[in-house]
Amino acid sequence: MEHKIFNNQEAAQLGIGAVSNSTVDLSKCKKGDILISSHGAKLEYIAPTPWKHYTYLNHVVRYIENADGKSFGDENYGTRTNDGFTYAKNRKPETDHDIVAVL
Repeated sequence: MEHKIFNNQEAAQLGIGAVSNSTVDLSKCKKGDILISSHGAKLEYIAPTPWKHYTYLNHVVRYIENADGKSFGDENYGTRTNDGFTYAKNRKPETDHDIVAVL
């Protein structure tokens, strides 16, 4: 599967704003909010992370579909930092589905 990283012009055409996630704050999300990743995938906000040992991954998300509209299935979950990053450290933008927009 090929991943698409949006530049600012493409993001604007899609109506998702700038690709920088500096304005993303997942602590303000509600269950069911739709999230857009840096690769164009659609995710759903589930809840704050309930596990105490995940002190830096603050939120649970569910992958809905990739940029081509193909479903990830019903049980494909992940976690994100408050600012939408897949990892707090050792980030890899070429593969990480960092959150760039909340719809």
